[in-house]
Amino acid sequence: MKYTIAFCIASLYAFASSAQTISINSGTTWSIPTLSSTITKAGKNYEHVETSSASQTLLKVNALIGWSISAHLSTTSNWDSSLKLYVQRTGNGTGIAIVSGGTTYMQLSSTPQVFFTGLLNLLAHRDNIPIQYKIEGLSVMLPVKTYTTTVTYTISGL
Repeated sequence: MKYTIAFCIASLYAFASSAQTISINSGTTWSIPTLSSTITKAGKNYEHVETSSASQTLLKVNALIGWSISAHLSTTSNWDSSLKLYVQRTGNGTGIAIVSGGTTYMQLSSTPQVFFTGLLNLLAHRDNIPIQYKIEGLSVMLPVKTYTTTVTYTISGL
């Protein structure tokens, strides 16, 4: 069995000011290895948790004063509800802006949630903020196919 999880990390919005921007470098498609190598006994449901690279996605933020980045899951027709996707910030990136929060896994849902926040000024920015993903619910009980979903990041603030 092989599961391929493809994330369309796109869909971003800028609110409040045209000076606020968020850029996303989504890296490569994240492919999950087969569970067959861990199956040793018939009749058991082998569940599996998989994590992406620590910098699967890189975010760049330019904004005025205080801002927050929200994230949510835009489920597509071929996403199984037993799959749970999590996101975390694994570093601060580069730049002089202050970044806080988001350093523990947050489960994504269809409702936007604040992921992390930051403070900037006209000369400050934050580049290459590394984002990591974790997926739970992989199981031999899931049909073998490609599952895809979109993670939407939204910037808001002053």
